[in-house]
Amino acid sequence: MNKAKITRQNHYVPIWYQRGFIRGPKSTLQYLDLNPPTTELPSGEFFVEKELLVRSPKLCFREKDLYTTRFGRTLNDEIEKFLFGKIDASGATAVRAFAGNDPQIIHQNFRFFFDFLNAQKLRTPKGLDWIRTRFPSLTQVDLMVEMQHLRQMHCTMWYESVREIVSAEESDVKFIVTDHPVTVYNSACDPASSICKYPEDPSIGLNGTQTVFALDAEHCLILTNLEFARDPTGVDLLAPRQNARYSGHTLTRTDAMIRTRMLTPDEVVSINFLLKARSRQYLAAYEEEWLFPERYGVSAWNTQWKDIGTVLLPPSDLLWHFGGEIYIGHKDGSTHYQDAFGRTDTTYKLLKKKASPKALGPNDSCGCGSGRKYKKCCDGIRIEERPPWHVYSIRDRNLMFCNAVVDILGLNKGKTWEHVRRELSNDQVKRIHEMLEILWPKDTNIADLLARPDKRVFRAVYMGLVDPRTIAVSVISSLAYFDEIVVVNPFPNPVSIDPKFSPTRSPAQHKSQMLKNVSVLLTLQPFIDAGTVHLVPDPMDFDADLRRAMMAMIKERTANWQLTNKEMEHGLALARDDGKRTILRLPKDQLRRIVLESQPDIGTELLERTIDYMKEELVQDPLALLQPIQDPTGGGELQVFRSMNLELAMFIAQLTGATIYTDDPSFWRQLHKHTSAASNAAQRSRWTPLIEKIESLTFAIEANPLINLETRHSGKLGRIRRVFRRMLNAALTHDENADMEEIAEQLAGSLERAGVRTSIEWDTCTTTTGPSNRLRRLITFSAPDTGFHMNSVHRLLITSGRTNYIQSVPIALLLAFDSGQDELFAQKSA
Repeated sequence: MNKAKITRQNHYVPIWYQRGFIRGPKSTLQYLDLNPPTTELPSGEFFVEKELLVRSPKLCFREKDLYTTRFGRTLNDEIEKFLFGKIDASGATAVRAFAGNDPQIIHQNFRFFFDFLNAQKLRTPKGLDWIRTRFPSLTQVDLMVEMQHLRQMHCTMWYESVREIVSAEESDVKFIVTDHPVTVYNSACDPASSICKYPEDPSIGLNGTQTVFALDAEHCLILTNLEFARDPTGVDLLAPRQNARYSGHTLTRTDAMIRTRMLTPDEVVSINFLLKARSRQYLAAYEEEWLFPERYGVSAWNTQWKDIGTVLLPPSDLLWHFGGEIYIGHKDGSTHYQDAFGRTDTTYKLLKKKASPKALGPNDSCGCGSGRKYKKCCDGIRIEERPPWHVYSIRDRNLMFCNAVVDILGLNKGKTWEHVRRELSNDQVKRIHEMLEILWPKDTNIADLLARPDKRVFRAVYMGLVDPRTIAVSVISSLAYFDEIVVVNPFPNPVSIDPKFSPTRSPAQHKSQMLKNVSVLLTLQPFIDAGTVHLVPDPMDFDADLRRAMMAMIKERTANWQLTNKEMEHGLALARDDGKRTILRLPKDQLRRIVLESQPDIGTELLERTIDYMKEELVQDPLALLQPIQDPTGGGELQVFRSMNLELAMFIAQLTGATIYTDDPSFWRQLHKHTSAASNAAQRSRWTPLIEKIESLTFAIEANPLINLETRHSGKLGRIRRVFRRMLNAALTHDENADMEEIAEQLAGSLERAGVRTSIEWDTCTTTTGPSNRLRRLITFSAPDTGFHMNSVHRLLITSGRTNYIQSVPIALLLAFDSGQDELFAQKSA
């Protein structure tokens, strides 16, 4: 049997698409090479091959093994045949439909067109190079996998854009085709800018960015963000458009299309100049002169580049086709709402801040809401590279939530914590979670709100259980050594929870767990206010697409994962504590039966004293709900352990320029087994001197949150934090000429000296805010040469809309107790 022939010459611009640019009896195109090969002759002279060739579409825009994958000596061309074969088949019909003017055919092919458009943007050599720059390293197989994962990333925002098809039918100059046909333009980014440096393009999500795609020689599609189309001189071209996102569902009118403009030759030449300027190496046209728009007088980028934007703007009097609000009624009586930017509720209006002063003083509170001074936060940072100033920040929303919880529970009206434990109602549970839903609506872009990488801040992401019994030790005590800590919010957002389990629809199930969550919140409140703790909601709670992607990653990663008995000890101890608390809440008659089953010979008097003791123990437990246990037939009660999974911790750490730390050995094992660190396990680290020094020291911590707060306010322990900050920055620096082992030696010396100073400062810390509960930590330091990264997380970073994030998490820390000290009830004894 003959083996099927392997396709090795891969066309990254389809042949059928190229044929749309043939306008005449010839079946060939003029094919221009902007960088023709040069050969050095024996004489020392150089021979430059012809830059212009006449070729059939079969010989244009192709590259050997561009999509071919290799397994040993076996070649595979399934990407070319099956993936792009299917996309091109539907894309060919869709492109012809858009070039024509039949609304019904356009409607039938609308989604297929944008699927093809996004795939076409990424499948070219330039597109593939762009993907490579987003990952620390990719094999050919990895590259093909990531291309497939990303091949719909722009569709949502394209659906919501203003669509205009302009015509060159009345022009003697026609559109050209390039080796990167899906061209991106922003008049604020000329080709010489860093934003346009190969293989970069301005982000689709920026207000002023437009997408230009020649459908054929006669027709060109221009996609323009609605805000910019409505007010081209009044919006910030480099600011994100409203609700910019790279995934999610949206609705649009497929019949909305502007097709009234017949371009002049000069206007066609301007568009051709843009297409040529953003190409990589090759372009083609039916006529030679169309390939040289600069010969028509369009040349100086610094003066002419912005003028192209006037040609691309859609007619302002026809924008009524786009935008507006959409309401849909369903047979069951439910409704669906969407605004012009894909938002499905109007809560975002409540989260807009009043305009900040245009000029802030150095010591003014920063407009981003971080709680830091302007000079130590956003001063000197470009608008597009800092958190937004026009909406409430993560810190602002957390403080609003704290105030709402205190008010709803009556803690600002004379109620005590014991009152809350006895009187907590279903309505209070519902109202608290409704407030959470308002502050974090499902259209929230968490990545946009997160702090940016900042060398002035040693920020850490906590990967471990968030629980009131351990929060003082696991998080608050670590602020002695970290400038800021990012923690996952333990409250579940009801926006996407099944009504049977939702805290707003079935609140009784959440009473006991919410009591613990409120305890965490109130414990962290002063640190949230100080800007040292960032309580971040889990993006999976309200982003369905992210949740599906993340859960698929977790399922694949943990398919063969098992916890060891030792790794389960901490969680089991917490679970046993919860179980005991639940038993103590049972009615006395049930408690008697339980005691009698275990001790049948117990006397009546001792039995009653035992029951009274158990009930008194319940009263003394600050985390116990002083209400009867929920009837299991009524839905029972939910007990939830909340923590960041590995993917989420990596995602947030890279977005915020942070390290990761944990006190859970299972998370530490995952971090080293399922990230790039696994490939460096056998190598000697260049940080060995620093690692050895850190692991030879013990670090004092304080379990009393109030003493920690007082210590930070007094400015103490700053020296040790500066050393840790230097460690992070050194690990982030990729200087091949630097002697990292020498730097590690220097940092080890600085750390030892800072440790001596820290011991002295701990001895002078006041204890006026309560009894001290001093513990000692051991720290394991890990810094693989390539850091910690995962391709699956980089995929999430690309589609987050953020461009300023670190390529890998440089260091990680494992915190453990010295001499077997027990973290679990450290807060109780504080």
